[in-house]
Amino acid sequence: MFHAPWCGHCKSLGPVWEELDQRIQESNPQSGILLAKVDATKETELANRFKIRSYPTLKYFADRKLFTYKGSRNIDALYEFVTEGYKTAKDEEIPSPPSLLDVKMKEFRNWFFEMTKGHDQLKYLLEDFEHILSYRKNAAVVLVGMGVVLGFFIGMIVAMLTMGDGTKEKANGKSKKE
Repeated sequence: MFHAPWCGHCKSLGPVWEELDQRIQESNPQSGILLAKVDATKETELANRFKIRSYPTLKYFADRKLFTYKGSRNIDALYEFVTEGYKTAKDEEIPSPPSLLDVKMKEFRNWFFEMTKGHDQLKYLLEDFEHILSYRKNAAVVLVGMGVVLGFFIGMIVAMLTMGDGTKEKANGKSKKE
């Protein structure tokens, strides 16, 4: 059950949920059915992953599938659903967990926001990049790759202009020896 502590419907479902858990443990202890409460106001990433938009939202995982319960909120209806009723309900695809790229981007984003406090232009740049990344991950990777290549070429041009090709020194060196 995804819930919010301030939600009146969640508060009224709480005792029913506890009673359902007790009933499952007494009548089907070997079934492996586990009930859980997730505070969606604290576990926002998990709530976003499962697209929780209202409270309470009841999700049930069985047979490697996800089922959203939309029936009556009484003990008998809930018990029927978790024991056998889910088999006739429409299943949904279980959303995949965040990728390694998503996790690393979040860590980078948090670090970058700390570093850019007081620098609005850098924050806007990061927000634009994050927007691109959220819609087109491949485009963001290409954008970073192009930035690296462009930076390399600019560095090479600057190095060539500041160092020269060395022909003057060689010519001057030969004339001094002769």
